Order: sequence, then structure tokens, then C-alpha cells
Amino acid sequence: MTTSPFDSAIHRELLHDAAIGDLFSDAAVVRAMMQVEGALARVQGRLGAIPAASARAIDRGMRELQVDPTSLATGTRDAGIPAPVLVATLRDALQAPEHAHYLHWGATSQDIMDTGLVLRLRGVCGIVEQRLTRLLQALARQAETHAELPLAARTRAASERWSRPGARRC
Repeated sequence: MTTSPFDSAIHRELLHDAAIGDLFSDAAVVRAMMQVEGALARVQGRLGAIPAASARAIDRGMRELQVDPTSLATGTRDAGIPAPVLVATLRDALQAPEHAHYLHWGATSQDIMDTGLVLRLRGVCGIVEQRLTRLLQALARQAETHAELPLAARTRAASERWSRPGARRC
């Protein structure tokens, strides 16, 4: 039984946008949070907030590690959000406790989730901007093509006729 139009085999294609949908897949959510963790470690290493070696190890790990989103389901259910279980999973996957300790250093789970969302929304904005640009170009071509095309129009006198007191409106 379907619970929403998005689950419906009949209706989902009316509502689904594959390119934008990809940015909201479970894999994209995980990947975006890992990008944030990698960027956080890079900056912290550059500023001396964490050891440079740890920053490099974390950054490399966030680019190379693969996390199966389904492995985060139970932890997400327990915490209400995926960031804590993702951090624990990544720390284990780094297999370097001396570096893994600095993963997520000074950040909140909400920081990671919100910044990951912004990264994905930036992707949505890029897609929408490309589509709007193509639409505007198509509309400009149509305007140019049909600039001299005569069109039927109402005159001012015709519209005033309907605004007089006692005039009948359709």
C-alpha cells in the first residue's frame, strides 16, 4: 500500500525530478555530511586546532571511505538523526584512533547536517539556474521569432464599454 504520491507507481513520475532527487538520496545525504567533516578537518588542521597529520588522514578518509546508508538506520532511529551514528561509523572505518579522535572536533551533529543540506541545496540551485537559463533563452528565441506577428487585442474603448454603470458583464 502506498503512503504518499511519491510511493505510487502511477503518480510518482508526475512529482519526481531525477536530477534533484539524486541530491536528496540517502547516499547523497551521507556523502554531503562526509564532505563537511573533511572540510572541517582541513580548516582545523590549517588553523592548528587539530594536528595536521590528523587533518590529512580525516580529509583523505572522507574522500575515500564508502558508507552504506542502510547501515545507519538503527543508529538514526535511536538518535533521531544520522550524524551521530555516521561519525561513529567513520571513526571506526578510519582505523586510526590517533586521528579518528579529531573527526567531528568541536562540531555539533546539527552543524554537520545543516551544512550538508546547504551543499545539496547549492546543487539544486545550480540545476534550477541551468534550467531557467535554458528557458529564458528559448523564450527570447520565441520573442524574436514572433516579434512581428500580428495579434488580436482588445482596445481601450472596448474595455471601457464594460466598465460603464449598468453595463452587462459576461
